[in-house]
Amino acid sequence: MRRIILATALMLGLIATPAAADPLVMPHVVVTHHTGWAELVIRKAGGTVVASYPQIGVVVAYTAKDDFAAKLRKTPGIDAVGATRTAKIPKEFFAPREDLRYTGPNSPNSGQVPPEGTAWDVPALHLPEAHQVTDGSKRTVVGVLDVGVDDTHPDLEPAFDRKDSVSCLSGRPDRGPGAWRPTLDGHGTHVAGTIAAARNGSGVVGVAPGVRIAAVKLAELDDTETAESMVCGFVWAAEHGFAVASNSYRSIPWRYNCDDQPDQAAAKLAVGRAVAYAQRRNVLVVASAGNAGINLDTRSVDKESPADSTPVERRIDPTCTRLPHELPGVVGTGALDEKLVKASFSNYSASRISVAAPGARVWSTWPNGEYRSASGTSMAAPHASGVAALIASEHPHWSAERIKRALFATATPLSCPDTTCAPTKEGTTYYGHGMVDAARAVGAG
Repeated sequence: MRRIILATALMLGLIATPAAADPLVMPHVVVTHHTGWAELVIRKAGGTVVASYPQIGVVVAYTAKDDFAAKLRKTPGIDAVGATRTAKIPKEFFAPREDLRYTGPNSPNSGQVPPEGTAWDVPALHLPEAHQVTDGSKRTVVGVLDVGVDDTHPDLEPAFDRKDSVSCLSGRPDRGPGAWRPTLDGHGTHVAGTIAAARNGSGVVGVAPGVRIAAVKLAELDDTETAESMVCGFVWAAEHGFAVASNSYRSIPWRYNCDDQPDQAAAKLAVGRAVAYAQRRNVLVVASAGNAGINLDTRSVDKESPADSTPVERRIDPTCTRLPHELPGVVGTGALDEKLVKASFSNYSASRISVAAPGARVWSTWPNGEYRSASGTSMAAPHASGVAALIASEHPHWSAERIKRALFATATPLSCPDTTCAPTKEGTTYYGHGMVDAARAVGAG
């Protein structure tokens, strides 16, 4: 059986150290209204088609040729072309994977996990009251779009849906056995536990322990997701009946994608089409709002891009987009600490924060049957996803838009704790509509 086929850096596609005979290539997204025609043009220009998504007019391809994008941009019928890296990667990156095994770090605090139901986020979201009404329904599937999920974890195995799990690392759905599993990072396993860890008297308990979890693996390490993996992931979510897609990451190579840069504009357009398609297919898309502790409405500098080579400081403005959090209709989630105030690291905004949820020192599952505490808006988004999943379970015929309205309407308003925070039409710049509330969401509060 195949094992991990590349060393860590090669699987990430971040460091170009191939075997002598292994050519380096640059992945691209090609946006068009005629994918069949685009595939012919791509091949003629020296590219190899990885995956084609006629549903949204996006083709994923790679090439060794440096003039590939320039040629395609001159071709009628091609709307946008963008390289999804700034450094070429080995062609072997696009090979199928299966039978993956976790080789990343162990939990630093697995032995200290508090007894089930006693971690601070449980009473904060009124989970005991909500669970008297429902644990969630097995009809409801929540997609964890992340770095993979350990489906063998005892707190996750009862909820895990292998049939609807997949790896999208290359931009093509890879359904190889175990291709969705993590290898280097337990981040996705932690997210999954917050959503649906079993209520079984041990370990931790998820917000919606009765729902199903499907893993959609987009990267090997947190915050290294690419445009092609997101396109693949959101189309997969759309076509496999997910009620909620939980996203706790930011993309590479550009942390913010600006419309005046052709590669970034193409990535934004391609991912935007995929997210919109998922939303039309009634997938509620939830995403973390980021951990820079900044006002997203006034940002002006990016010092972290390109994240796959050597970052340089560049000027940006609020129209440059964090993917996928800032795309239309996405439920941007900020983080709260134990005092139910904005965590110091959590970004804020008058328009880009929809709700808030626990995100500091959150206990959840970790690969190999372990547990750990972690902080970040990555931990807040799955809390919101779990509450949305409870609503979807109680109202299986509701649209994603109606579920979102209910999530907002049942959130607990929080007042501004300082002068940096400001009121908005919906609530505040720190918390959006407020803190998600599981009990109120299912009519128990």
